[in-house]
Amino acid sequence: MKMLIFKRERIRETGENMELEFLQEEPKLILTYPHKSKFNRIGCSSMVVLSFIVMWILNHLMSYHTDFSDKMIMAIVLIVAPLLVWFMGYYLFINGVKLEIYENNVVKYYTYESRGRSVLHFKFKLEDIEQIKMKNRPFHCLKMTIKIRNPIFYGLHEKKLKKLMNVSIIIDRKKSDFFMQQIEQFHRKQINESI
Repeated sequence: MKMLIFKRERIRETGENMELEFLQEEPKLILTYPHKSKFNRIGCSSMVVLSFIVMWILNHLMSYHTDFSDKMIMAIVLIVAPLLVWFMGYYLFINGVKLEIYENNVVKYYTYESRGRSVLHFKFKLEDIEQIKMKNRPFHCLKMTIKIRNPIFYGLHEKKLKKLMNVSIIIDRKKSDFFMQQIEQFHRKQINESI
């Protein structure tokens, strides 16, 4: 009987905590790939069309039964199959990866799951950022690579990693400027508090 009461109390406590977390969990900035809808329309349809074209070519080459056609089949499979796998991986990366910054200076990095949904991968604070590198990408985008010191890893269970980790995300240039301003404000605030 005591065990049952304890479990009920625990459920009530966790329920209240979940409600508080839900109310608190409003990010002030979300960084994702800016052209998702265009990329999804163009990328998905082009992958399907390319797959049908390759299958049609392979079907016709298999009907010839010559050495040349066999070599062409091998070449197509060795070149096109890895490209299709790479495009599918890039498609998942663009749709699933995002970075959320919260009011309490907590940053959450989400990656993609097997079905392209975002799953929490790392959680860290702004003060844990060691280095930020940015490279220009087409369509007014940047690839931002962040080195993080001792992030919390969310896999099968929560675990604090005792090493530097890199995370990458492709974002809009304007949002990257806002992100850098947030980091500068945070560092200024830390300097003012220490003085």
